[in-house]
Amino acid sequence: MRPTLILLVAAILTALGVTPAHAASGTYLRLAHLSPDTPNVDVTVTNFARPDWSVKLDGVGYGAVSGYQRVEPGTYTIAMRAAGADPKSPPVISATLQATEGRAYTVAGLGKFTSLALKVLDDDITLPPSGQARMRVVNAAPKTGELDIDRAGVPVIERAVFGQATNYTLVPAGASVLKVVPRDATPTDLPVNLDPGGVYTVLVLEKNGTLTTEVTADAKGAEVVPTGGVETGEGGTSPTVLLTLGLLVVAGAAGALFTMMVRRRG
Repeated sequence: MRPTLILLVAAILTALGVTPAHAASGTYLRLAHLSPDTPNVDVTVTNFARPDWSVKLDGVGYGAVSGYQRVEPGTYTIAMRAAGADPKSPPVISATLQATEGRAYTVAGLGKFTSLALKVLDDDITLPPSGQARMRVVNAAPKTGELDIDRAGVPVIERAVFGQATNYTLVPAGASVLKVVPRDATPTDLPVNLDPGGVYTVLVLEKNGTLTTEVTADAKGAEVVPTGGVETGEGGTSPTVLLTLGLLVVAGAAGALFTMMVRRRG
């Protein structure tokens, strides 16, 4: 690509305020429903400084984790309501997030319904040392009580309490089998393949009385790993839409520039 075209593309993207969703810079937010006996919920995120802007996830069920959504730094209110409830009705639970540039967050409903808490988890997207990965556990399975995770017989994470997230810990990258060892349930094996420089969250869930585990990638090489966007409510435009529009504009501008250059040569 010619330098002139590169500068044009950069200028247009800058003017639009568009940055690819995987960029290391920016502020990111995702939502999770990790309360086993709480029914499906609608989740709304509102910008405190821009009440007309909001994003919403409808009918979110236990075990669901949304993709990261890029947001502007600032203060946000996250509210959970019963699925299908009037958006103007009082929320079942809410929380406030002070989002900072360059940080990523997971806002999760945790615990049983009678003590449900909406917690803001800091997702550490900084780059681990060479050859290593970073991992934490969110224990969302009440039958476990507390749990440990071992790797090759060596404890990796200890005393992961139900309804809470552990701190991140460094682990060797590569293929391995982790053993999830609950205090009050049968241990289970969790095969994983952790990329060097990756950051992961292990979700421990309980579905139909059975213990299950899932691994989500939070970041790869200090860049968040988006897996989708959230529906945008009235007054807001999703970053995915902005990026698409921006790329269309860039494509059009690039085509126009190319045509101009060809005509000049002619």
